[in-house]
Amino acid sequence: MSITLAIEPAFSLAYQRYAEFRPGDTLRLYVRTSGPGTGGLFYAIEKDEAMPGDAVFEVEGLRFVIRPADFWFFDGGKLAFDPAYGEYGFRFSNPRLADQ
Repeated sequence: MSITLAIEPAFSLAYQRYAEFRPGDTLRLYVRTSGPGTGGLFYAIEKDEAMPGDAVFEVEGLRFVIRPADFWFFDGGKLAFDPAYGEYGFRFSNPRLADQ
């Protein structure tokens, strides 16, 4: 199964600028809950390695990978950076998910 995910170049460049990731790094995108009892979901990111079956997106020198178990959350989504929100103006949207 493949997924579609739009990752804006500005998103990748902002992670390089503010989170000090470097071209050639592999970053895993995955789903987390926002805290005990809240039930809210959001994306998280950490340095990792690609595994067999991962979806791989290369943008501005960074490789973003997603495990098949997390495809449902990211498929059809978009990761963007909006400098109006400061250096951590990262935004995820996905019209396929209800009540984002």
